[in-house]
Amino acid sequence: MMGSMSDSRPNILCFCMDQLRWDHLGCYGNAQVRTPNLDRLAAEGVVLDNAYVSNPLCMPARATLLTGRTPRGHGVRTNGIPLEARVPTITEALRQGGYHTHAVGKLHLHTFGVTDLAEPDSLNPADWPESARAWSEGVVTALPAPYHGFASSVFVGGHAQGVFGQYANWLSAEHPDQVPRLRGKEKLEDWTDKCGESAFKSALPDELHYNRYIADRTCEFLDARARDGGAFFCWTSFPDPHHAYVAPQPYCDWYDPADMPLPTRREGELDTLPPFYRTVHDEGAGRWRALSGRWAPTKKTDDQLRHIWAMTYAMVSCTDAAIGRVLDRLDALGLAENTIVCFLTDHGDMLGDHYIVNKGPFHFDALLRMPMIWRRPGRIPAGSRRDGLVSQIDFAPTILELCGAAIGQGMCPAAPEAPFQREALPGRSLVGLLEGRSATVRDRVVIENDEDYLGTVLRTLVTERYKLTVYGHHPDWGELFDRENDPSELNNLWDAPEAQSIKQRLLGELLYACLAEQCPMPRRITHA
Repeated sequence: MMGSMSDSRPNILCFCMDQLRWDHLGCYGNAQVRTPNLDRLAAEGVVLDNAYVSNPLCMPARATLLTGRTPRGHGVRTNGIPLEARVPTITEALRQGGYHTHAVGKLHLHTFGVTDLAEPDSLNPADWPESARAWSEGVVTALPAPYHGFASSVFVGGHAQGVFGQYANWLSAEHPDQVPRLRGKEKLEDWTDKCGESAFKSALPDELHYNRYIADRTCEFLDARARDGGAFFCWTSFPDPHHAYVAPQPYCDWYDPADMPLPTRREGELDTLPPFYRTVHDEGAGRWRALSGRWAPTKKTDDQLRHIWAMTYAMVSCTDAAIGRVLDRLDALGLAENTIVCFLTDHGDMLGDHYIVNKGPFHFDALLRMPMIWRRPGRIPAGSRRDGLVSQIDFAPTILELCGAAIGQGMCPAAPEAPFQREALPGRSLVGLLEGRSATVRDRVVIENDEDYLGTVLRTLVTERYKLTVYGHHPDWGELFDRENDPSELNNLWDAPEAQSIKQRLLGELLYACLAEQCPMPRRITHA
């Protein structure tokens, strides 16, 4: 059902970048990276300075954004677990409420790989809608509709030279001569040896890049909404700056590795952290191999790290330019006044901080802290900032309040709803915070991280003053950082005698915080 031409409800346009650190934007204090469009968005809205993810991996974090549930609640505890269709989403709530819900770009609510257990003889499109193999074999040519509440979509999966989906199909059909450039068969300059990771300056023209494609398909959706009317929710999601490290001109020429800063770290730091950190850094063997980087040697040199940062900045700037195209079209169509714009990311990237690259069970701010910007003309004070704690689980209830919608309870469709089955989402609406009517919405954030193949189970509590991380199967392991006196998280106080009373108090707070956010699926459908 579409909204009417006179629909006065606000539109929602949400930009999501993949694996972007909170401190890799100009509006978050980075003086080197060029992000003029996101800086403009920040100047016209509000910047949240203390927003944290629910989980530092793509699939759990993205499932949380669209369901409002913790990873324990929606079941996507780690990458490789698809979000089940029975779990209610804000997009389905909005769709049923008359919003046109649309997605462009990366979703990652299902696995990119088929299976690690057994390769099926044939692929059922319903079972593998986001599988690279299903798309490459032509088994899937579009996501099913609706897809977790999205009434329509233009899908782009994968990253860098490995992207697939409707963009890759379009490039192959319309510009087949450019496919070798997309795939890295033709490069302007190969940085793989310089980075110790797959990296190169792409020969693909900027106007044919997947970021531009995602922006242009979003603009086409906005054109249709301006013509046909009706309230909309548009999720525009870019695969960058996730590794591999690849960017086209002009962005790949903007940053000199020699000018890049070295990551945050200190000598001897690994000796104060749980022992697996040392294993990841020094050996990268066995099950830890993928966390250490894709190429040997696993220990990154300073020169390699500087090249990684330079190409990461290039990818961020490339994506920023694409976002600028969409913002300009929103203005040109006269939609900006009634459209709430949100920018965020799923999680960050270690990028050498604390001697670790990529992502995994590393609960440092480089990975856990996320940028979040909101703009709503006339309602959100322009150029404002909020330093209160915010969680990724707060996104969904905020959207629901802004749009006047309510999420379903995840019950079996044939079962009548009963009063004892109703529940609230665990997050807090940010509307009052965004509009300046409240200074904070929460005093703590919980981050979850379960890794089946690593055997690690982490829970982290973030308060205004401290950050505590515990390991479920290793009671002697842990991290405790004083966020006020040690914002760079260089001195682990877990074993410090003077911090033991603080640690015990925070352990109790973590227990109660985890219990308070319980909202597991499935819900009960009868008394017994």
